[in-house]
Amino acid sequence: MKYAALMLIGITLIPSFAMGCGLDWTLPTNHFDGVEEHGYVSYWEKIGEADLGDGLVIPVNINFNSHRESSSPTLGKGWMVALLESHVEPIDENSMHVIMPDGWTFIFLRNGNAETWRGNAGWVGETNNTVFTITAPCGWRIKFDGGKIQEIDTPKNRSLSYKYNGPAATEVDIDNRPFVQVESDNKTGVAEDLLIGGQKIDIAFAQRPRVQTMLKQNLVTSFDPSLNQLKWPDGKMESFAFGTADKTLDPTLAITHSGQTERNFSWDATTRQIKIDGVWTYNLTTCDNVPVNRTNTQGQSESYSTSFGTITEQGTDGTRQITTTFSNAGPLSGKLRKIELIRHVGDKPDVITECAYDEKGRLVRETTNGIHYNVTWNDQTGGVVVESSKGALLISKSMYDKEGGLIRIKTTNVVEPLDSAAMTKYYIFNPNTKMMEIRQ
Repeated sequence: MKYAALMLIGITLIPSFAMGCGLDWTLPTNHFDGVEEHGYVSYWEKIGEADLGDGLVIPVNINFNSHRESSSPTLGKGWMVALLESHVEPIDENSMHVIMPDGWTFIFLRNGNAETWRGNAGWVGETNNTVFTITAPCGWRIKFDGGKIQEIDTPKNRSLSYKYNGPAATEVDIDNRPFVQVESDNKTGVAEDLLIGGQKIDIAFAQRPRVQTMLKQNLVTSFDPSLNQLKWPDGKMESFAFGTADKTLDPTLAITHSGQTERNFSWDATTRQIKIDGVWTYNLTTCDNVPVNRTNTQGQSESYSTSFGTITEQGTDGTRQITTTFSNAGPLSGKLRKIELIRHVGDKPDVITECAYDEKGRLVRETTNGIHYNVTWNDQTGGVVVESSKGALLISKSMYDKEGGLIRIKTTNVVEPLDSAAMTKYYIFNPNTKMMEIRQ
């Protein structure tokens, strides 16, 4: 974990905070690559993309999750092709998950009006019998029917439509022209190829062991077809070998890319939570939003946890980063509230950096190595004033215009010694990010 990046104030937000409007088509990520917030193995990969012109590039992201019991019509047990299998998952009568076509999961909450919903990043939804339509402020629109994706409309009036063969999406068209297609065996119906923007990717399957725990003992009870190999036209290959651990019979997955080191996962047969990922061994508890603790073969430890708007991270050097967001259901929900960097010198905690933000997500206070920075925003003029001090001693007061230009700066002769790094940095307002950045 790279804590130094925090010195660009306001820039180093967690991806979910910085998520833009509409669909940005990024590959979903987790704090620890390969394990999601509930402790399940979650492997994401972009296997191809289609450039549809006019700045519209659509990726095809695939995912394996050790907790997923369903089977992808294209890739088999435990897999998902996000673009083809984007769908709605009801949680209860007042909330639902929407698996977006790039793979990100958004949550939608019902408004007082039973037909309207509010979601992440400004998205809103509306239900009409079996149809659920979600819209972003910047013009993206997605239509679901019976929980399954049917259509995507872009801000530039282009339309992506889906074709189904029974319950499975087998084609996605842009302006009535196919750009993603699934080719299957005519007799068995098993997927053989995936065409993405004219590029054909061959698909091969193998039998994945189904492991169940009976009387505290793991047993292989049956087998399920699951993705075994992908092959691209340029000869690149990737294999996915499912098996079981030698002694425990815990499920395993070995992933091999052409010319790359093999990656090995293992997870608990009962909880389905991760146990091993290469050099990392995980120690988890069985609950939602689990603290994720892991140790590598060199004895170094890292941890990550989320709870009620608080994210706690600890790197191998022992430094903790605590990120707090507003967790109520109001307009501030999910917005950044505070960031703290804490290291331990012996048993004594030492706060390296502490940042506080206003309801618009703008920095208003920072303390770094005993230096205090107060940022005052003028919503009428767009200007910014930054004051730095140590205790009651004012170090400097700087004023910036709405474009980030320095209008004037006042410094105070300092008698007591201060950290040299703190004295050589100064702030510049970035009008693009609406945040203060530190320049050295």
